[in-house]
Amino acid sequence: MRNLKLFLLLWAALAFLGGCAGSRGELGTGPAVVDLSEEARPAALTPEQKYIDQLLTKNGYNGQGKKPTVILVHKSSRKLTTYRGLTPLKTYPVVLGSDPYNDKLCQGDRCTPEGVYKVKAKYPHPKWSYFIWLDYPNTQNWLKFGRAKQAGKLPPDADIGGQIGIHGTEDDLKNLKGENWTQGCVSLRNKDMDDLFPLVDDKTLVVIKRD
Repeated sequence: MRNLKLFLLLWAALAFLGGCAGSRGELGTGPAVVDLSEEARPAALTPEQKYIDQLLTKNGYNGQGKKPTVILVHKSSRKLTTYRGLTPLKTYPVVLGSDPYNDKLCQGDRCTPEGVYKVKAKYPHPKWSYFIWLDYPNTQNWLKFGRAKQAGKLPPDADIGGQIGIHGTEDDLKNLKGENWTQGCVSLRNKDMDDLFPLVDDKTLVVIKRD
C-alpha cells in the first residue's frame, strides 16, 4: 500500500509538470527582458542585427546575460520591428508626424525625431489605446537644437518640445491609409499596440532611423 501511494504521488507530480510546460514561450505575457546566451546568437547576422548588437554592447548588454527588447523604426519604409536581443519578433506598419521626412528640431515642426531613446513610462491612453513615452529630448536632441538655433534655422523663441512617444490611434482608417497625422509621435493600429505594449519596460531601447 505504501508503494502504491508513492507511485500515485510521483504520477501526479509528473502530470503537473507536463501541464505547465505548454505555457512557455508566450511573448505577450513574458518579461520584457530575456536571457539570451552567446550560444543563442544567429550564425550570420544581418546588417540590422549587427547594428543592434553594437547598440546593445554600447548600452552595457554585452556578452552573456539578459538582453532588452529593442524597437527599431524605419521612417522611410514606415515600419516598426521588435527584437528580443538579436532575434526579430514581428514587424508592424506605422505612421509618423505630418512631416515624415525630416528630423525633429523643435516643438510644432510636426517631425518625428531620429536617434536612440529609452522609455520613461508606459500607460493606457483614453484616446490612443496605449502610450509609450520616450525620453525625448535627450542629449543628442539638445545638441541638434542648439546647433540649429546658432545657424539661424530656428527662431530665438523656439522650444524643443517633448511628450514624444509610440501610441495607438483614434481612427484605424487613417493608419490603414498610411496617413501621417501625428504631431511627431509614432502611431500603430490599436491591435498592434496590444502586441507591442507588454514587451516594453524601462530597459527597452527605441531606435528611430530615417532610412
